Amino acid sequence: MTERKNTAVFPSEEMVIRRIVRAIQKAIEEDVPDFCHENHMETMNSIRYLRGDKINDNLRTLVVSDNVILISFTRYSWDGRMLVDLKNRITYTVTTQQNLIAIPKKKNRTCPHFLQSILAVENGGLQGEYVQMIMMSMEQFEDDVLEEDYKKIVAGVLKPDSGYRHYIVTYAFEKSQLLSVNMELLDKGFNKVNSLSLNEFIKPDFAQLTVDQLKNPEETAEPEKTARDLVAIKKGIRPELIELEEEKRA
Repeated sequence: MTERKNTAVFPSEEMVIRRIVRAIQKAIEEDVPDFCHENHMETMNSIRYLRGDKINDNLRTLVVSDNVILISFTRYSWDGRMLVDLKNRITYTVTTQQNLIAIPKKKNRTCPHFLQSILAVENGGLQGEYVQMIMMSMEQFEDDVLEEDYKKIVAGVLKPDSGYRHYIVTYAFEKSQLLSVNMELLDKGFNKVNSLSLNEFIKPDFAQLTVDQLKNPEETAEPEKTARDLVAIKKGIRPELIELEEEKRA
């Protein structure tokens, strides 16, 4: 058995990472489809929010343990969640890859996005690989503003000087299939410090694979020979037999 090359760069135990991926996959491929099947409505506009709610439910039931807690915080009428690995001093939030790209591009914010505050405090000492000049400057808010907002998010559970690092778990999906999951380490300007693919922890949907095979059986099995085919093969031998008979009569 070969050793997994990227194991050493996991910020915490592999099982914690596996369970985070499982929480995302279960929400997208099981929980949301089941809800839609059982609660069909004329329009399903709420599904985009339901997906996040189901992920947060799964984080609570699948990931939280003695060493991993879930912090709740609010942004206006929106409820957010942040995982805290107390043992390894790591925090996690989960969002789509598309949303993470959009956050630093939004201009004219009147208050910080929660990720701005978290990254400023926990990852403030990090330097990304390059600076994306096309993006809005993350320095539009003073450090004290970001720190006060951070304190509101963690609600006294953590202190700004506790030495935690924040990782953002991003995912991409199509319909009811999870396509990819990454773990991003960013600096306070949303510049990439490190990135790790978690796709190896996505479990295949064996039920769907079975359905696909049933839909396309000709791709996996050779066509069976029918009785008509066998008869045709025997008829192909008859001219040789007739020639042999004629030779005997001559």
